[in-house]
Amino acid sequence: MTSPYRRALATPGAPGFVVAAFVGRLPIAMVGIGTILLVQARTGSYGIAGAVAAGAALSEAVGAPLVGRALDRLGQARVLLTCLTVHLAAIVGLIGAVRAGAPEPLWFLAAAACGAAMPPVGACVRSRWTAQLGDDPLLGSALALESAIDELVFILGPTIITVLAATVSPVAGLAASASFGAVGVVALVRQHSTDPGPTRGGGGTRIRMLREPATRRLVLTFLATGAAFGGLDVSMVAFSRAHGAGALGGALLGLVALGSGAGGLAYGARSHRRVLEVRFRLTAGCLALGLCLPLLAPGVLVMMPLAVVSGLAIAPALINGYGLIERLVPPAARTEGFAWLVTAIATGVAIGSPLAGRLIDAATPRAGFVVVAGCGALAAVIAASDMATRAKP
Repeated sequence: MTSPYRRALATPGAPGFVVAAFVGRLPIAMVGIGTILLVQARTGSYGIAGAVAAGAALSEAVGAPLVGRALDRLGQARVLLTCLTVHLAAIVGLIGAVRAGAPEPLWFLAAAACGAAMPPVGACVRSRWTAQLGDDPLLGSALALESAIDELVFILGPTIITVLAATVSPVAGLAASASFGAVGVVALVRQHSTDPGPTRGGGGTRIRMLREPATRRLVLTFLATGAAFGGLDVSMVAFSRAHGAGALGGALLGLVALGSGAGGLAYGARSHRRVLEVRFRLTAGCLALGLCLPLLAPGVLVMMPLAVVSGLAIAPALINGYGLIERLVPPAARTEGFAWLVTAIATGVAIGSPLAGRLIDAATPRAGFVVVAGCGALAAVIAASDMATRAKP
């Protein structure tokens, strides 16, 4: 199973940018939960906490395509460092506003700035792989490896921040997130040899992407998937607290990511006979089935194995989605194409997180999992529709 991954990592410069990007991506899995924990500790409401976290996710969604376009035009170093500076300042502002009891609109403003300036490390590292490997068949394994690393991020990130929030304070969790982001982004920027640099010829691409039916359906599928993820974040934290195990909320999310990472590694190491479009539909259907499983858990002990199984199809579905966008968009706009999928997921999180939070406040933590299952089913329906992707072989 490891052979294609070894060959991909033998690509010059790959180990360095993979490690740097891993560290730099940890805030993606930490900021949302950290915001929820910080605001909920202050207000006692998951609905308000989810709404503030959704503000960060929504602003990230709005900003990601613009940042992606800037990356394609200006190169990674300038854009990443600018984003990092604003992101760190916004985290400090968010912590200060909540802790000081400032008016709630300031909380949303700081969270929005934090999300809008989130350094798009995932899109950058995928662009580096694409630039290094081109049409090499190893690119599929490299993208699978990246999806598995994403899941490792979502194993460690929530676990680190919930443990710090429970044992130290929510502020410590967000401070750790900021530190990881700073170290990872700076390390990635310093690796000039693998930076694809500015590309030309991508003007107007963003509008064409949205007008293409195949790309639009792909983005909508990721939107629904992101809504399921947003609901899952809030629901797992609330579920664990309702069962007297608040520090395990991040660990439960980590188990979902563990299952996803294992599924992604197994999937990426195999050769596949079915065309990419069919594989995307099948894995989206499996994803929907898996996201129904948390509804069956009566307690934390049963939730643990169900969380692992529920995550098995997440990475394979995302791998196929990233593979499709890589084939659908022009080479000069690949970073922007990847950013649109990030946008879709972030927008979905902004929808699913407060929706699940409101239901939890009004009913029980289990009500939040209804949002998760419903959004997963919607993603499968969109993916199974007449996608007509026309992706280049």
